[in-house]
Amino acid sequence: MCSAKTAINRSGIQLSTVLQAVISQLLIPRVDKPGRVAVFEIMINTPSIAALIRDNKTFRIQSDIQTGAKYGMVTLDSFLIDKYLAGMIAREEVVTKAQDPVSIQAKLQELELAQAVGMDTGGMAQGKG
Repeated sequence: MCSAKTAINRSGIQLSTVLQAVISQLLIPRVDKPGRVAVFEIMINTPSIAALIRDNKTFRIQSDIQTGAKYGMVTLDSFLIDKYLAGMIAREEVVTKAQDPVSIQAKLQELELAQAVGMDTGGMAQGKG
């Protein structure tokens, strides 16, 4: 008979080897026309993500998603900001649906200030600004 901790560790090892990707989706009301727009968070199981799962360090996965754009990963928060900047969703939706509302508020204020002074905001939502 195995302990609960051993079972959890075994589950993490199994998950890290079979998982391909995780895609989560929210449907947000549009402000530019009737309907909804899909926003996503996409995590690809890279060797780094697999190691985090295997080592039960899932609290660090968000950081890997943020830096994993070259693998096709995207955070929900950056996707929300992109849709807001495109004029598709309301600012309130960005803040209420964000995983980190405090950081999103600060990022939105930074972007809105940049727009007010006429700076280019291209790429800022992805942290390139």
